[in-house]
Amino acid sequence: MRLTTRIALLFACLTSASVTLAAGPESLPIAPKSAEVAHPKHECGGFENLSTQYQSRYAAPMKTWAQQHLNHLGTRQLTYLFSGADIVTALSLFPRAEHLILVANQWPEPSMEQPASAEKIAKECSTHAFFARHGYFRTNDLEGKDSVRPRFVKLLTYNLLISGAKIDRSEYLFVDANGALTNQRPADATRPEGLRYFATTAEGRPIKVDYVRIDLSNRGLQETTKFHRFLAENMAETVLIKSASHLLQRSYFSNLADLITQRSKAIVQDETGLDIEVLNKTFKIDTYGKFVAPHPLWQNDPSGKRLREFFSEHKDLPVLPFKIGYEKPIGSVLLVGTRKPATP
Repeated sequence: MRLTTRIALLFACLTSASVTLAAGPESLPIAPKSAEVAHPKHECGGFENLSTQYQSRYAAPMKTWAQQHLNHLGTRQLTYLFSGADIVTALSLFPRAEHLILVANQWPEPSMEQPASAEKIAKECSTHAFFARHGYFRTNDLEGKDSVRPRFVKLLTYNLLISGAKIDRSEYLFVDANGALTNQRPADATRPEGLRYFATTAEGRPIKVDYVRIDLSNRGLQETTKFHRFLAENMAETVLIKSASHLLQRSYFSNLADLITQRSKAIVQDETGLDIEVLNKTFKIDTYGKFVAPHPLWQNDPSGKRLREFFSEHKDLPVLPFKIGYEKPIGSVLLVGTRKPATP
């Protein structure tokens, strides 16, 4: 097969441009300045039915509820931490937002294998189907644990399409030394650190969606890093957190917790976000849904005990008409925090 043909195939369905390969045995493809998405197509049977079911079960009630309970935040830019490939939840809860920033730990790399194997495509479709039915991603699926690793860019694309949005174009991103996003490859970059979609929502509204790969632990967010600078500049409005494995309640995620409490005007989270003690110090909290106990994996954790104490004092909560976060037979909760006035 001619080299030009092989390179063209490398970005089939996701890009329409050629690539430059970085040097070195561990290098991966570097995306061009603009990696256009031209009418991306899914490869999964039943995609339309799953989309319809997701819209009915999750998106529609989220939008109705958000209109009453979140519109007052006036969110134009939303930062969604620990997002995985989940774009549609952010779009559903914040349908007026103009710019979504998703942050998680998966690299937004195109597949080295073209065409993709049947096993890889099957994994992508099963991962998408699980999300459509349950409303969250499992980290093991995203990482390909005990299986093949799905193409993360495919999962992002599928998740945007399930919302009914139309993708106009996309480009790969890098974070420069000052913490700014750029589509120009820095000299020291070996692979893209993000992906930007320009899309039109199902309602006909233009929207920009950025995904950025960041290690959100203290190791990745030391104050001297470009990623700390990036988040410090992009968390001034609303932060969204769900299905975050209670990581923010750990001491080794304290840098991120500090950034949220220092910078963010508002936070919308399920019980897996900030420790309730930390949240309550900085934000006025409105609570919705039903809570009895954390997921069994965390119910004996000190932060879980503090959460139970908080909800023991906040009973008969307003109804949350949809499920969000991990599956729990006891129901779902959302905590909406708005920053308390500064004390003199």
